[in-house]
Formats: sequence, C-alpha cells, structure tokens
Amino acid sequence: MARYLENINPTYVDLSKMNKEFITHCLRATLIVSLAFFSLSSQAQKSKNRWRSAKADTLKVDTLEVELSDSSSSSLIPLPKKNGEGEIVLNMDSAISALYFDNTEKTPGLTGYRIQIYFGDLETAREVRAKCRKQMDHGRIYLEAISPNYSVAVGDYRDRWEAEHALSELSKTYRDALIIPAEIELPELK
Repeated sequence: MARYLENINPTYVDLSKMNKEFITHCLRATLIVSLAFFSLSSQAQKSKNRWRSAKADTLKVDTLEVELSDSSSSSLIPLPKKNGEGEIVLNMDSAISALYFDNTEKTPGLTGYRIQIYFGDLETAREVRAKCRKQMDHGRIYLEAISPNYSVAVGDYRDRWEAEHALSELSKTYRDALIIPAEIELPELK
C-alpha cells in the first residue's frame, strides 16, 4: 500500500475554474434548449392557424347522419342546436359504422345474481316460464339456452343479500331453485 501511495503524484486542481466552466456549460445548454422550445412552439402556432377558416361552420340539424355504403342513412349522434349554415361530409369505412351500430344496440350489463328455477328441456322450460309469469307480478323472467338444455332464471339482483331474500320466497314454490351469478340488466330509474 505504501508503495502505491509513493507512485501517485498529487496534482493541483483548481475548483473555482471548474465551477466557472460548469456554470458556463449549464447556461449555454439552457439557452439552446429554450431557443429550440420557443421556435418549435411558434411553428406549432403558425401551423394551427393555417387550418382555421375565417368563418366557423354550424349545422341546422339536430342529429348527425351517416350515409352507409348501401345508400341508407342512419341518425347517430344528437347535436346541440346552432344557428347558421354548413355541411359536414363524413367519409368512413362501413366496418366502423357497423361496429358502432353493434355496440349501440347492446345495453350495458351489470354483474349481479339471478335465481335459476328450472334447468332442462325446452318444452318444460317454456311451461315453467309461463307458470312463473302468472304467479309473479314482474316481467324479469329469462329463458336462456345452455346447449343442449335450457334454463329459466328470475330477477335481476345487484347483491347476494337481495337474491337470498328472494330465494327464501321462491324456494317454497320451486324446491330446486338456486342463486347463480349472471350479467343482469340495469335497474329502471324512477
């Protein structure tokens, strides 16, 4: 170790000169970055104004209509009423409009519970559903196909407690009734 220290020649380092150089480099870098930023932002503002027209177009209609490839049109989006005249031409692939129509026709579901009162063949499932409709005052009775059988389920319960309460009443009439998790319909707003 002593031999190693003997071979090292300590040199004088001027820290004040290093600090001045460091500060100078930082100021130069800051200046270059700020100039680049301001020049890019001014270019972005110029290009944004280039696309604006002097007069804004407005619609007289209260819905946006899309003309499909088979020459039929369909009302898509309700728009707020505005004064003025204008025309919008919307060109899009028919696959996009088909996706939109498929998703708007489906009502969003909610995860909840139903009470299954029957599971078996189609004819008996229809009879059970008809009998249940006569006994119950609400129309939330569902016949679902679970290949090769059919299921009759009752209700749209948001939590297990509601389903347990309804099961205690239904189990008097339907002994094989059981609670199943399902995607339920949204409750009606009052």
